[in-house]
Amino acid sequence: MGVATDPDPASPADLVRRIEHIALAQGFDLGEVRTRSGWDAGAEVSTDRGTVVVSPCAEDSFCIRILRHRGFASSEGWTNDLVAAVGVANLWHQGGSLRELRDRFPFMSWTELAQAFEDGDPAPAKWRELLSSEWHLRDRPFLMAAHAHPQLRRVWPDISHRSLTLCRTPFDLESGLVKIWPLEEGRYRVTMYPGDFWREESSLSTALEVAAACFASAAADGG
Repeated sequence: MGVATDPDPASPADLVRRIEHIALAQGFDLGEVRTRSGWDAGAEVSTDRGTVVVSPCAEDSFCIRILRHRGFASSEGWTNDLVAAVGVANLWHQGGSLRELRDRFPFMSWTELAQAFEDGDPAPAKWRELLSSEWHLRDRPFLMAAHAHPQLRRVWPDISHRSLTLCRTPFDLESGLVKIWPLEEGRYRVTMYPGDFWREESSLSTALEVAAACFASAAADGG
């Protein structure tokens, strides 16, 4: 005979049920609450500004993250009060702001970049983050040169493996993405997506002008 076991309160399915019960008792409309797998397994609530993830942590506490994109959290925090975690999900689902989140749930924190997203102009904050980062110290001259260009400083930057990615809309490759790759002997390759455009240039200044021309061309074509 099989032996009946109690539900695991830390399992994603049970966490979903607990959140649904709390939402019902509080009169919250969270929409569909789904299980989430992976390293941050738990429950998730979808909103038009990203996903609210509630994951069990050690010592009966919960980690709450509001993910604008899978690689970027608008806000995160920890609490041992699941009712409060559900309150965070409800506030965000109903369109609450980061400042409202801070006022009602002080355990939730966020960065300058997250606030810049909410204010509608995240590119300058991302440039400041990259230019001040010790992690990218080796690439700082490259970043400073790109930021000095009046057209390029207006687009979203990122850098990985020494290549600079510039995107018209953060996390949206289809909006227009230009990448500048440092090569040997001081040369640079410029590529653009969508499309199969690429060009090699003998100086960084020329590569930056080509990158700016790519964005100007896309805008002229209505992209």
